[in-house]
Amino acid sequence: MPSPLVLGDDDQLVELLCQLIANSVKFRRESHPRIHVSARRDADFWTFAVTDDRLGIDPEFQERVFDVFQRLGGWEDPGLGIGLAICRRIVERHGGRIWVESTPGEGSTFLFTLPVPVWFEA
Repeated sequence: MPSPLVLGDDDQLVELLCQLIANSVKFRRESHPRIHVSARRDADFWTFAVTDDRLGIDPEFQERVFDVFQRLGGWEDPGLGIGLAICRRIVERHGGRIWVESTPGEGSTFLFTLPVPVWFEA
């Protein structure tokens, strides 16, 4: 499979990946987190995934994690609660969508799609 090719703002796409990876590191269970980044082509979109072995997110909170100032652990959580909201804004500006699949105690996979350029031949 060819490497993913997307069109967009380089700085924003780098910020997107950095935010997702930093989020996985920040909310880890152990001192040595396992993080896996992957991509696959699904028709007219690339689907990217950042998978970790962190604490996991309860299903009732999985949609809310992308809201501004959302901190699931309350005031004890590090950060301002804007990182994943920034990720959603970047992905949507580039014509994609973002979501999380997670099981509490087992980890999370943050997925996002970005369109394949119409001239890109695989």
